[in-house]
Amino acid sequence: MATATEERLSDVRRRIARLEVRAQEGTANARSRMQRYVDALHGDEEAARASGRTEAAAVAGRLEQLDISLEIAEHRMAAELAVTEDQFTGAVEAELHRWDAYLDRMQTKAATKTGVARDRAEAAIADLRQRRLAIGARVAAAGTAADDGWRDAKTHALAELDELNAKAATAWRD
Repeated sequence: MATATEERLSDVRRRIARLEVRAQEGTANARSRMQRYVDALHGDEEAARASGRTEAAAVAGRLEQLDISLEIAEHRMAAELAVTEDQFTGAVEAELHRWDAYLDRMQTKAATKTGVARDRAEAAIADLRQRRLAIGARVAAAGTAADDGWRDAKTHALAELDELNAKAATAWRD
């Protein structure tokens, strides 16, 4: 494995470790939700390491995807730990921006498929894009809610983001 790749993988491992530490700052529910992200990131990191041992081009693609997934998880951590509406809104908007990059990457991968596999991938991506847009609209609307209304919006938005993440993980494997 190339030195640059090893450095990137080491950076990934450090970022995942920081997420694990920060997750301990949240509530029990937040820790549980974040642990799912961390577990998936550990699996992705190991897959990148394994592919790096056999195919350098594959590791570059996995690392790019892993970088996006890490950024989504880092923004999620900020949203989970947000104590003000502005912190929460900023973190979710940043996370949604990274979701756009994730979905663009999925779209590129779907374009390499043919027939039914391509149709399924594009339908899954369209569904994910709709969900992502709906979450963005709800978070924007939460900004106009009553003083503590954003806390309810936070709970709902985090649940919807978890669902988006779960559906994306399933679609990515297909």
